Amino acid sequence: MPIIIMSIMITFLVLISWTYHSLGTMGTSQKTLWIIAQLVIVFIATYITYGISKSSIQYPNDTIMKYVQNTLVFIFTGINGLFIMPFFSRKLAIVNQENLEINQLFKSAGICGIILLILLLLECGYMTNTQEGILKVILVNS
Repeated sequence: MPIIIMSIMITFLVLISWTYHSLGTMGTSQKTLWIIAQLVIVFIATYITYGISKSSIQYPNDTIMKYVQNTLVFIFTGINGLFIMPFFSRKLAIVNQENLEINQLFKSAGICGIILLILLLLECGYMTNTQEGILKVILVNS
């Protein structure tokens, strides 16, 4: 478990640093708000994907379900964020410098949304398989 926690922490540190840098010359408070907003969106999308993927899985108890849920959602939030947050943040920085029109930002947001949707569709099956594998290991070791 410590290796998983360290991996999650490193992923989020890289994600936040990369996104912060991608936001360019914005002020620190503005960068912080954009990072939080993007993280919340990615977290919610990942949580919904987890909810869909667990619909066919029966957990022996709520403790195991919460443990698996928290681990998978945090791992995949970091991974999904790495795919879209720095890209979108770079576009925000360009808009902030007034070098890009707002409708170009909406196009970039649409591209990010499509990328996130594709990632989530692929992850749904992967999360289901991962949960089934974790349950097999837990049940065998019980």
